[in-house]
Amino acid sequence: MVAIAFAYANYRFARLHFIDFSEWVFYTGDGTVFEPMDDSYILLFYSSLQSDAPTIAKAINNKNGFPILALDLAQTRLNSQDNVIYITAGINTLLPVLRRFNVIYSPSVMLIERQKGALFKQSTLVESL
Repeated sequence: MVAIAFAYANYRFARLHFIDFSEWVFYTGDGTVFEPMDDSYILLFYSSLQSDAPTIAKAINNKNGFPILALDLAQTRLNSQDNVIYITAGINTLLPVLRRFNVIYSPSVMLIERQKGALFKQSTLVESL
């Protein structure tokens, strides 16, 4: 029974991944490097080329008021507004991020929480909107 509990715990932990903002570089709308200030973010994967792009962030259930990091897969630099921080990155960062979190649908969201410094842990599974 203990072995089963241990195996299940390892399985559940393996499904959640980490993102290190000191390892991967993301840019804000004005071209500056994004540095996380809050302890939790909702990470939104979306494409600004989608027709419903301006309203995607409003469709997120954000009852806790976490800031939304909107990672644009089309790499369009938009200025942050309200509670949404628009970020983008080069293809050498975007592809590993999508692979690590197994993002297959756009738009998708997940919650990330700070572990220490610039290291954040995925707190929820990736969900498509």
